[in-house]
Amino acid sequence: MSTKISVPPPEEAEERQPRQPEEQRPKNRRRTIGIAAGCVAIVAALAAIAPFTPVMGVKEVTVEGNRTLSADQVRDLAGIAPDTPMGRVDVNDAAHRVASDPWIKTVTVARNWPNTVDVALEEHVAVAYLKQSDGAHLIDRDGKAFLVAEPPAGAVELVGAQADNEQVMADAVDIASSISDEARGEIAVIEVGPFNHVLKTHDGRTIYWGASEDNQNKAYALEAVLQMEGREFNITNPQLVTSK
Repeated sequence: MSTKISVPPPEEAEERQPRQPEEQRPKNRRRTIGIAAGCVAIVAALAAIAPFTPVMGVKEVTVEGNRTLSADQVRDLAGIAPDTPMGRVDVNDAAHRVASDPWIKTVTVARNWPNTVDVALEEHVAVAYLKQSDGAHLIDRDGKAFLVAEPPAGAVELVGAQADNEQVMADAVDIASSISDEARGEIAVIEVGPFNHVLKTHDGRTIYWGASEDNQNKAYALEAVLQMEGREFNITNPQLVTSK
C-alpha cells in the first residue's frame, strides 16, 4: 500500500500560515515605543539625580590668581568639603566666604563638571602703607586702605607732614603704583609733598621724583638709575636724569 502526500506550492503554504491580526500590530508598536520612552525617562531621572549624589562628588578645588594667600588658605575659606555632591555646592556662599578675607578684591566660584570647583580671584596689591597708632594701614593700587597688618615686601612707607592731605596721599599712591614690583622692592620710603615727592631706597640712596605727573616715564627712569653709581638722582625730568 502506498501513501500519497500532497504538498502545496510554497505560495499556498505561506498563505496558510497564521497571520497576526492587523489590529494587533499598532498595539505592538505602541508597546515598543512605550518601553523605549520608559528607558529614556529612567536615564534622564538618573542623570538629574546624579549631581546630588556622591557619584558626582567634588574631587578637586582649583585656585587661580592668589598671591599673598596660599591655595590651601583659599580652599579653607571656600569651605567646600571633598566628595560634596556637585549639585549641592553653594557657589554663591563659597564666594562670599572667600571674599570675607580682606586680601580678596574680587572672587568667582564656579562648578566645572563633573567633579571640579574653580575659584578665580584677584587680591589687593599693597603698594604702600601708612603707619598710624593702630598699626600699618596697607594701601592698594586704587588708593584704598584695605587692611591693618605687617607690611609685605614691596610695600613702600608714605611719610611726611602732608600725609594727612587726601590729594597728596593719592598722588603718592599713584607714584608707588607706577613703579614695577621689582623696583618698588628697593624703595623704603616716599616722602610725600604736593609738588616734590622724594624716594629713599633701602640702601640710603635718594631719588627726587618731583610732582606726581608723567609717572610712567619716571618709573622707567627709576629702573635705570637704580642700576647706576651714585647717591642722589633727579628724575623730575625723566628725559634728563642727573646724579651726584
